[in-house]
Amino acid sequence: MATVRFNTKQEEEIEYYTNHTSLKNYLYSHIPNPSLGYGDKTTGSNLYNVLKKIFQKFINNGNVSICGAQVYIAVKRYPDGLDVSDIITQLRANHVIVNIAVDSIPSGGSNSATLYEMSYQTNGICVFATGNDLSNGFDNIFRVLDSSYQFIAQNFVVSGSGRIEIPTFKTPTPPGYSDWCEVAITVQNHTLDNSFVSMNYTVESTDGFVAYKFPSKDAVPLFGTAQTDILPLNGSLSYKWTRVARNSDFRLPTSDFRIWNFTSDFRLPTSVFEKITSAQL
Repeated sequence: MATVRFNTKQEEEIEYYTNHTSLKNYLYSHIPNPSLGYGDKTTGSNLYNVLKKIFQKFINNGNVSICGAQVYIAVKRYPDGLDVSDIITQLRANHVIVNIAVDSIPSGGSNSATLYEMSYQTNGICVFATGNDLSNGFDNIFRVLDSSYQFIAQNFVVSGSGRIEIPTFKTPTPPGYSDWCEVAITVQNHTLDNSFVSMNYTVESTDGFVAYKFPSKDAVPLFGTAQTDILPLNGSLSYKWTRVARNSDFRLPTSDFRIWNFTSDFRLPTSVFEKITSAQL
């Protein structure tokens, strides 16, 4: 595990950790500090340059594989660039998943669209929110650290109102066992606006048992543009996911749906699994 702070006047070194406790201790003792930042509202984020340097460092180190890495980014200052195809290509080539929490009220920069594009194209989750919703949204996607084997990743282009159903699926859990899984869905690819009216979805086994329903009294609410929760799925059953959404206009926003498996015993093996988190100013 590793962290690096970006958008600082003086570039910081990558910090490394061997367990979650040391990682949390570092993050709590190094919260965002505006005095270290650019001090203006015009400079764009250097996020992409920092990411490129990080991955070049790992790629040049033949002893460590970044295949399957999870990247977590908290962003308040937006980047300015429009073309991130080069870094997306590099991330996808190494099967790196990028999860991003974006503050809807930026401290600078101009382009948030590339942030969503990077997470969308790498099968990650990007949540746009502010205040408590941003904190809750980031906490929820951060839980993927405990359930890092992703076995469903669906991307959609949606327009107006409609229904989406993905093909029937099974979990990686062996038959006869149930396991907790994490589910995440986004409703817009930008800051939540008035064009979003409603969204509901169900995860239902083919024998008719409803394993999960949103919204419901037990479901975690929508925080900003994303909803994330956990649900038990049985390895003996097949499931289907159905989503119904209403939007007041006919633009073509993108949406995505992900499921991760919790128990490490049921994950596909990887040679080395590096989990990289990033905090920013």
